[in-house]
Amino acid sequence: MMDENRKTELLAVFSGYLDKLDSESLEPDGQTDLFSLLAELSALRTEVKTEARQFGNVSSQLKEAQELLHTSHVQLEKELEQSRLNLAATRRAVLRSLLVELLDFYDRLSAGQAALNNYRPIKGWFSFKSLRQDRNFIQSIREGQAMTLRRLEETLARHQVRPLETLGRPVDPHTMKVVELDHRSDLENGVVTAELRKGFQWGEETLRLAEVKANKL
Repeated sequence: MMDENRKTELLAVFSGYLDKLDSESLEPDGQTDLFSLLAELSALRTEVKTEARQFGNVSSQLKEAQELLHTSHVQLEKELEQSRLNLAATRRAVLRSLLVELLDFYDRLSAGQAALNNYRPIKGWFSFKSLRQDRNFIQSIREGQAMTLRRLEETLARHQVRPLETLGRPVDPHTMKVVELDHRSDLENGVVTAELRKGFQWGEETLRLAEVKANKL
C-alpha cells in the first residue's frame, strides 16, 4: 500500500498540473508565438517584394509605351510636314504649268492686237460705206481683244507674274536669252536693243526667259 507521504506528493503534482492547465485555457484565443510571427513577417516581406516587382514591371511598360507614343508622334509630325511640302511643291508645279500656258495665250493675243492696231483698209476695194463699216468692225474687234488682253494681264498680276524689263539694259543670262545680234556703235556692247519675246518673273523665279536682240561691237 502507498504511504501517506507518497499520496500527498502525487496530489500536489496533480494539483499543479491542473493549475497550469487552467492558466493556459484562460489565455486569449489566436495568440501567436514568436515562430508564427516570424513566418508571417517573412511571407509579408515576400508578398511586398512580389508586388514591388510587379509595380516595377508595370512602370517599365508604361515608360516604354510613353517613349513609343512620343516616337510615333514625332514621326507622324515629320510625315505630315513632308506631306505638306510635297503638296505645296505639287501645287506650285501645276500652277507654273498653267501660267506658262497663259503666257503663250498672252503672246497670241498681243500679236493679234498688234496686227489690229496696224491694220489699214485698202482704198479702192470697197465703197466709202464699206470702208466705214470695215473700220467699225475692226475697231470693235480691236477693243474686245484689248479688253481680253487687259484681263489676262490682271490675272497674271494676281499670281505675282510681271513682265521683265529688258530694253536698254545689259544682257542678264538669268532672265534673258539672246537670239539675234545688233551692231550699233552708239550703244555699249551687250546692251539689249530689241525685245523679240517678252519674259516674265514669277515672284522670285524667272517664269520665262525674255528673247532679246543684243548689241555686239
